[in-house]
Amino acid sequence: MTGFDPVINDKERVRRLVALPGVKPDRIRVLRQATVAIVGVGGLGQASAQYLAAQGIGRIRLIDPDQVALHNLSRQVLLTPADEGRLKVEAVRDALARQAPTVTVDMLPVALAADNLVPLLDGVDLILDGLDQGVPRDALNRYAVETGRPVLFAGAIGYEAQVFGVAGGQPCLACLFGSVAESVADCAVSGVLGPVVAMAGLVQAQEALKWLLGVGRPLFGRLWQWDGFSLTTRILDIPPRPDCPVCGKGDRYGL
Repeated sequence: MTGFDPVINDKERVRRLVALPGVKPDRIRVLRQATVAIVGVGGLGQASAQYLAAQGIGRIRLIDPDQVALHNLSRQVLLTPADEGRLKVEAVRDALARQAPTVTVDMLPVALAADNLVPLLDGVDLILDGLDQGVPRDALNRYAVETGRPVLFAGAIGYEAQVFGVAGGQPCLACLFGSVAESVADCAVSGVLGPVVAMAGLVQAQEALKWLLGVGRPLFGRLWQWDGFSLTTRILDIPPRPDCPVCGKGDRYGL
């Protein structure tokens, strides 16, 4: 049996990335040096994290205060029954380490909020939203507008998934939904099909990799929607709202 060689393994890991049209070899170095934050390490965050790690992202920052509960297992595929009661960030860190031993994982078992958002996200290149609460998501949208740091927002409920990107300027999440502070649907009440959650997380990972590799047209300012019940997909260009209180001419939030 041959031993594991992280250098050889890392080269093999990106072999098919380098073969993609438009991907320049020097962009692989960008992946290896990139730090991606995942805020909320549930079904969305785990679906995206495993592909980011597998594709060679250098550092992943996991931000989530929750412990593993058995009801998580239907959607959160990096967890096992043996993880019950553990911090999610620890359980997911261990799963990613088995999958991609060269990835560095930062574990921050805290809840993101407006008053700690700036230090928690310091030094990251891109942020993936896996939150299930509207108030911190609202703060994250304002942060993306004010700093220009890209955030890929995602949600899944019932049979429907969606992803929307904000990277400073207009439009922002508030142009699309208004304030999301009180508008996040609860999948515990409405239900959700596990693979639909994964679809949203995988699109987040795809768009993060495209942005870091400098290829394709990203979803910033565009909304991707998937209806798993009817198997239909659509992408909408979202117009900015001039009166948007976050990114428009209204009273704007300042960090």
